Amino acid sequence: MEYCRHFKGDRPCKYYWIDKSWDCTICKHHNSFKERILLIKLGALGDVVRSTCIVEGLKEKYPDSQLTWLVEKDSKVFIDNNPFIDNVITYDDENVRALQCQKFDIIINLDKDKKATSIITSCKSNIKLGYGLNEEGHVIPLNKGTEYHYYICLDNWGAKRKNTKSYQKMIFDMAELEYNNEAPNLYLDDDLSEKFKNTFLEKYKIRSDSNVILLNTGCGPDWPEKKWTYDGFKNLIQLLLKDDRNVVVLAGGKSEVNRNSKLFNENDITDNFINTTDKYSLKEFTFLINLCDIVVTADTVALQIAVALKRKIIAFFGLGPWKESDLFGLGKYFVREELECIMCIGQFKLMFGTDRCPYDVACMKLITADEVHLAITELLEDIK
Repeated sequence: MEYCRHFKGDRPCKYYWIDKSWDCTICKHHNSFKERILLIKLGALGDVVRSTCIVEGLKEKYPDSQLTWLVEKDSKVFIDNNPFIDNVITYDDENVRALQCQKFDIIINLDKDKKATSIITSCKSNIKLGYGLNEEGHVIPLNKGTEYHYYICLDNWGAKRKNTKSYQKMIFDMAELEYNNEAPNLYLDDDLSEKFKNTFLEKYKIRSDSNVILLNTGCGPDWPEKKWTYDGFKNLIQLLLKDDRNVVVLAGGKSEVNRNSKLFNENDITDNFINTTDKYSLKEFTFLINLCDIVVTADTVALQIAVALKRKIIAFFGLGPWKESDLFGLGKYFVREELECIMCIGQFKLMFGTDRCPYDVACMKLITADEVHLAITELLEDIK
């Protein structure tokens, strides 16, 4: 018998309760598959979002496959409801042990950390793509398509600075798929998203003709230098609030509470200025981004969510490799190409044990509120 993608093995599938039959050979809902594919992409949050494009490519090459995605619990929200994914499995010891007992036709691992590479190394498949672990405990590329990404990651100030391939193009190469400009996608619960939007607009009395502009002022704790300056955001807020059609929404996590409270209190409080910092879950934050017209952010998970939801974007790039982050025509990059910046703080930490930036974080200080405001104005004109 060919296994059906609805088959549970230890309990009735959902169609049993309709047809009252457990015999797969005669079930009209029987939907068999040819290849079993395991995709390993555990984290980080933003990387999981921008990796969602790959499932479309996998289903195009293997239309009759059963696709399973192994992901960290915190990132699961970004791949729920995705119609291209048959099974979503969250990372824990029990689930990993179960995967190690199975055999897959293809396993693809997009992560370089030892947690993910040890899983693909210990699981059974004749075809393994992406990153694995060798007997000395080093991360290695498992196929030719992964070698390019592997070597540019070893040469930040050389190959990585010169790289022009997007992250999406590189993971398609790793999975040995043809890249046709597939973009990330998030499949929201439409009812919950609409309910969140209506509640938010009603709560803050936002008019239907308003421009809702989200300022995501922070970034992850590992790379605080990615943040635009406090004065930059302060001056931008003042410029935006001169137009009563603009509604400015401050956003961020726990680490931005003090920064955003100060920004909020230092400006004239109006109905058009809203502070949502650390008030929403990750799912609700995704709903918030979805209702906005423009998202202003550094290279963070907010950027990747905005890309996946097709929002207009202003993106700040300093030490991150900006050419890897495709905005898919949705907005504008702010990046100082004249500076030799790419993961520079990370290099200084490794070599000299200091976080001091050799350019005094000039990549962010040289970005002015006036030029960001002009870019926002131009995007709003495109929207309207």
